[in-house]
Amino acid sequence: MNVLRKKPHVIIVVILTSFLGNCAIKVESKTPTNTISPIISEPLSEVKTALQNQPQSPPVRLVIITDKTGSADWSRIQQPQRQDFQSLLPLLKINGGELAVGNFCDDSNRPLERVRLEQQPLLEKAVFNHPVLPVEPKNQGNAFTYRKEKDRYKQELVEYETLRQNDLQILAAHNNSVQEWQSQSEGKIKEFLTTQLQPILAHPVNCGSSDIQGGINRAKLFLGESELTWRQTPREFAVFITDGLDNVGVQPAEFKSNAEVLLVNGAGSKGIFENIEHKAFESVPAAFQYLVTQVNKGEN
Repeated sequence: MNVLRKKPHVIIVVILTSFLGNCAIKVESKTPTNTISPIISEPLSEVKTALQNQPQSPPVRLVIITDKTGSADWSRIQQPQRQDFQSLLPLLKINGGELAVGNFCDDSNRPLERVRLEQQPLLEKAVFNHPVLPVEPKNQGNAFTYRKEKDRYKQELVEYETLRQNDLQILAAHNNSVQEWQSQSEGKIKEFLTTQLQPILAHPVNCGSSDIQGGINRAKLFLGESELTWRQTPREFAVFITDGLDNVGVQPAEFKSNAEVLLVNGAGSKGIFENIEHKAFESVPAAFQYLVTQVNKGEN
């Protein structure tokens, strides 16, 4: 009797195992064979080009002070001209920055004439949707699955186009802001050249004494201003067009700044700049060309 009771259990186990195996096979066979491969999201070509072409260089801050004292003539100091400054201003247009100009005279501690051009509006990659163009499914023989994936593809295509148009609108708005920025920059440059720079250049070379140190101190104040108003730390230059012969200051001249100092005169005189690290130039165009080269070199 015991043997007969065990046999049904053996038969049930075998049948149950066979049934579960068939179920597993059937479930596995229902797994979809048509799948859309994932694609890494990238910016639209128009957006990618705009992101790559926007300026990356830091802004430029320049201070230029010219000797208007009687010694300027016999020291063969070349007075800068309007066209000299026109070669520098594109640096500010491209990178953003600020230019300050003044004169060495009896009292050189006077306000500098300044023009500031903001950096170009920044295009942020994060503001875009970066939609991915869906891949159209292929018919693998299962009509029901293909129809379902085709409907999903059409829906994703509509969503893609909506996001693409949104990204193009963001880019168009940015381009409009850049055009407005360019227009404002052109206006500031024009006003600076005509109303601020011209009187500085036209000042006669007839000052009775040379307050070189006063001008240096004014330049230090300008260059020492906070950099927090810029997106990046500016590159700084100070150009002193003078023989450096000070007959007013009583303290040794100091110029503690990160700015690169350029000294321009035709006599090779250093005067008060003897203890100030600088690069010497014979002419204003040569010094300004050096500035342009240095700034452009930093962009590469």
